Amino acid sequence: MSLRNIELLAPAGDFACFQAALSAGADAVYLGGEQFGARAYAGNFSSEEIRTALHTAHLFGRKIYLTVNTLVKENEFEQLIPFITPLYQDGLDGVIVQDLGVLACLRQEFPDLALHASTQMTITGYYGAEFLKKLGVCRVVPARELSLDEIKTIKEKSQLEIECFIHGAMCYAYSGQCLFSSILGGRSGNRGRCAGPCRLPYAKERGREQYPLSLKDMYTLPILPKLIAAGIDSFKIEGRMKSPEYVAGVTAIYRKYLDAYLAHPEREYRIHPKDEQLIKHLYIRSDTCSGYYQQHHHKDMVTLTEPGYSGNAQEVLKEIQEKYIANKLRMPITGYAVIRAGSPALLTFSAEAVSVTVTGETVCPAQNKPLSQEDIRQKLGKLGDTCFTLTDLTVDTDGASFMAVKTLNELRRTAALALEQKILAPTMRTVSEQVMSKRVSNTAIRHETQESICQSKLCVLVTTEEQLLAASAFSKIHRIYVEADLLIEKQIALLPDKEFILVLPHIFRKRSYQYLSLYEKLLSDSRFLGVMIRNIEELEWIQEIGYTGEIYSDYTIYAWNQAALDSLENHLEGITLPLELNKRELDFLSPAGSTCFVLYGYIPLMYSANCIRNTLDQCIKDAKSANNRYHLTDRYHNDITVVQNCIHCYNILYNTVPLSLHGQLERIQKKNYPILRLDFSVESSAQTRAVIEYYLNFCKEFPFQEFTNGHYKRGVE
Repeated sequence: MSLRNIELLAPAGDFACFQAALSAGADAVYLGGEQFGARAYAGNFSSEEIRTALHTAHLFGRKIYLTVNTLVKENEFEQLIPFITPLYQDGLDGVIVQDLGVLACLRQEFPDLALHASTQMTITGYYGAEFLKKLGVCRVVPARELSLDEIKTIKEKSQLEIECFIHGAMCYAYSGQCLFSSILGGRSGNRGRCAGPCRLPYAKERGREQYPLSLKDMYTLPILPKLIAAGIDSFKIEGRMKSPEYVAGVTAIYRKYLDAYLAHPEREYRIHPKDEQLIKHLYIRSDTCSGYYQQHHHKDMVTLTEPGYSGNAQEVLKEIQEKYIANKLRMPITGYAVIRAGSPALLTFSAEAVSVTVTGETVCPAQNKPLSQEDIRQKLGKLGDTCFTLTDLTVDTDGASFMAVKTLNELRRTAALALEQKILAPTMRTVSEQVMSKRVSNTAIRHETQESICQSKLCVLVTTEEQLLAASAFSKIHRIYVEADLLIEKQIALLPDKEFILVLPHIFRKRSYQYLSLYEKLLSDSRFLGVMIRNIEELEWIQEIGYTGEIYSDYTIYAWNQAALDSLENHLEGITLPLELNKRELDFLSPAGSTCFVLYGYIPLMYSANCIRNTLDQCIKDAKSANNRYHLTDRYHNDITVVQNCIHCYNILYNTVPLSLHGQLERIQKKNYPILRLDFSVESSAQTRAVIEYYLNFCKEFPFQEFTNGHYKRGVE
């Protein structure tokens, strides 16, 4: 990769931020429309504003990437193509996508549109990047938790463009894939409506309240050369919820140091204290760190104190406003005008290699005062309502001519518009009538038939040896899903009369590669009928080794619409239905294969690379364990169980009460899902037995006094 081929990518939550980003030197801007974006509470752009932004950016040789990085429900899907089509026609440079259904649809309808995989796809290695490459993705935004070495490997092996965050707020959850906000209040982070529960106080097992889930803001200016050396193609600034001053100030500083280093990489790289001080006055949350690029996790990455913003120096903001915001970015052009009596007026505008000439009305002889060269320059130079500024105008006139002001103004407007259109012409596209027509979902609502729960297989998923032994004691449990890490950690005798599915870890990174041979060996055991994957890294790996058994996906591989289901079903025996859709939204989906529906389980609120125990106490360094426990208490004195997977070094935070849909079984039974699953994670052996017995016989009270129906009734915004 050429050092000079690095893109500086700035955020824009509204049009003022967009203009600030261009003025400060951004090569590209990412922004969202009024729908399909993962920042629902930003100002966002109307379709007309996006088109205006496209035209403006392209005039200056910059790019616009549209964030379509939310999960899309089936009843929303018909709006996707009409939303994208006019933007595609106006030269949209790329789309940032999270939803596999959206990805498949855009690739089909707009095959030459650049598709970028959002960081919310949680790409943690080259396996996932390779999978997405096959689906038509040309750029990947990897998980923010990756090291520089891991990013370099993805770049070298996939040869895809790599886009990474270099500045701004960080989510505690892997790639922002978090159910915390939706479980607490129905505001889904996957839908751009996160309420930020990680910024709230929590106590260590009812101790003193701190902020262990609140990460410091990312600041990577000191390690910019290392980021360049890792092969990153696009440096991305976070901040679609931030002000124009933030966008302009941060963009300008990174622009300055990126250009300086690229021009003279041999020189000693230093940051001026004034610039460092300036950037820390721009909406920084408490303090900064360099993210995960040089460390897997550390307590120094966490604020611990209340995560308020540092003060903004008014003199700094004033300077930014005057330099980048008050003055509109303009393109210098030159002109040549011919104004001679008896001949049509001619005006040529030129910008670099692009030139246009327009013809106006025939010039009249002057009756009284003829137009002077200065008069003509003054009238033709008024380009205030355009993106141009006239730096030089040559006037060819006979000194005896006259044109009305209105006519001169029209000549100027016509020439400016013609120049703009000519500059933009190479970026414009056409689409077929078929694409222009509105896409209508053809998914039929599933036919509700009266079926007994016994027609479905009642299966369980276990994470501990105690849960496995408890589940194995029930003859009516047909299939047991077993965490692979449990079998790595302990030698457990699996019963020959049961069907087993090997469950791969939630997070699959370079650290996990040392266990690949063990997973492959387990899968060769005839007692395992198949494997369940939790991310697309694992999907690509399992296909790469030529595995011929059954492959299932967990609910962590999102399928919110029929297009996503169709895309996954090309690779899978069956999928697990998502947790955030309500019962009516689920009815719109028609999955094929062995669809799995989760009836019971403590819902994982988030997965985190940071270790809560290490933050509040110290690392236990138990690298052989996948099931260490820790506890947080929220402000309502509810207990949040944290499971530490030290094998792969990540934490899982579980909801305070279990999901249980036993009160909804009558309706669920009618759906005829092939697999109904009970998930066990933090339960004891006795609790496991009690839940299984309840769902098999319904002869006793439900074992837990408190439980939730999750999103089955309410869904999410």
